[in-house]
Amino acid sequence: MKKSLLWASVIAVIWCSFAIADNSKIPQRSDIAAQYKWKLEDIYPDTLAWQADFNRLQSQMGSIGAFEGKLGQSSENLYQCLSLRDSLNNILDRIYVYANLKQDEDTRISQYQEIADRASNLSTHLNEATSFIRPEIVAIPNATLENFLATNDKLKLYDFYIKDIIRTKAHILSPDQESLLANARMATRGPSNIFDMIDNADIKFPIVKDEHGNNIQLTHERYYKILESPDRRVRYDASKAYNGAYLNYINTLGATLAASVNDDWFMAETRKYKTTLEHDLDSDSIPVSVFDNLVKTVNANLAPLHKWVSIRKRVLKLDKIYPYDLDVPLARPAKLEFPYDSAVVTVETALAPLGPQYVSDYKNGINSGWVDVYETEGKTSGAFSWGAYSTHPYVLLNYNNSLDNFSTVAHEMGHAMHSFYTHKSQPYVYEGYATFVAEVASTTNEALLINYLLGHAKTKNEKIYLLTFYIQQIIGTFYTQVMFSEFEKAIHDQVEQDGALSAESMRKIYRDIYQKYWGPELNLETWNDIGGLRIPHFYNSYYV
Repeated sequence: MKKSLLWASVIAVIWCSFAIADNSKIPQRSDIAAQYKWKLEDIYPDTLAWQADFNRLQSQMGSIGAFEGKLGQSSENLYQCLSLRDSLNNILDRIYVYANLKQDEDTRISQYQEIADRASNLSTHLNEATSFIRPEIVAIPNATLENFLATNDKLKLYDFYIKDIIRTKAHILSPDQESLLANARMATRGPSNIFDMIDNADIKFPIVKDEHGNNIQLTHERYYKILESPDRRVRYDASKAYNGAYLNYINTLGATLAASVNDDWFMAETRKYKTTLEHDLDSDSIPVSVFDNLVKTVNANLAPLHKWVSIRKRVLKLDKIYPYDLDVPLARPAKLEFPYDSAVVTVETALAPLGPQYVSDYKNGINSGWVDVYETEGKTSGAFSWGAYSTHPYVLLNYNNSLDNFSTVAHEMGHAMHSFYTHKSQPYVYEGYATFVAEVASTTNEALLINYLLGHAKTKNEKIYLLTFYIQQIIGTFYTQVMFSEFEKAIHDQVEQDGALSAESMRKIYRDIYQKYWGPELNLETWNDIGGLRIPHFYNSYYV
């Protein structure tokens, strides 16, 4: 009885029809209450203040040049240069984060497109101004560097940073070449920006009918929610319509992703790496063998994923199973709604094992403008956590009351709390953390949440519903990410071996890998391989 009451009260579960309320139009940002929007004014009160910091950084940037050619002369020169660089970068981070988060609010607004582009250009110019630092450090004799570090207590802060630069000495170019590469970023960021504009600002999804014949204006988040519908016709229609919208841009997407891969290889080859993968992993000192062993191990253990497809096919009583059947719950009633206000309280309760300070800081973040909650027209899709060293973290959601989005709150707040504590405990030069370990905090929160929900489920159907989701979560975190990485390696290999890429060739590569992972029982529609061109991560080299 106690578990049942707790489930009902803190989760505010509503068994309901799948139909989405007021789904004939997409909300505008002005429709959303202030309490569900992040507070970018915590960074700058307005764009005038942003511009003032922009101007300040522009005027200070040239001061770093006073150290060029002098880093090997004294430990104090080296320390002062690195300290100034960190100070300038700290200002840049605020400028860059604010501009890009403003653009994320509504990617269609030209003003925010422009300030985001200006911030990117400013970043390029600062990188160019500081590009002499690494070549000069590797030119200092090792004995001199060791003496600098031994005799200057302030410089000891940069001990690991300096040694990591020495580790990558073979891939550091001359000052002139480093300056040229820094400037090249103004051009090489183009493919990612182009895809973002297609995916968030320009693409228009069709209207589909729900189970009752009502119109649903498709959006990114509504699509993923519809895939949980018990009505197969609705799922099929949504899948065809959603993926079909990307087919309207097929050649542009193909050319954009191909350009992105070529840009990646240009950067890696110029730095004398054998592959883009080696280049990307080396920044975190990770051997390529780790990646290769992961892919090899997963490929040798695809049987559980194939078995899961068979189980779904049997339980759903399907003659054939398709990708649009992979997200529908296996228990009935098939839909739980998790309103945001109840969800954040439940997540807070589920995170109790992490201690009272963690829970208090989480609650403060939720209530202090860290999170931008709901989907609106033009808003960047998906979810992420981001911020600058001198700001609190920010979390973008497109919340739709689904269990997946409920779990996403825990996931993204895991990232946010990771950054929050890192920034509190580390100096600026070590404020980041490797992508390779970035998902530990987020998936820990997911696991705590699902464990809590399972412990408070009151019926067998609820437990099946949650366990089905848990399995899907494991597949998404493990199998899917490795599958994505294998696809990225395949298209990069093609370019690195003097081949070429097209929309058609990349779709075939993606289709073959997708089929291998999910197994022979899964049937693919003609549009399912568009995933290789429409997933944002692929436009950021080996992001997954």
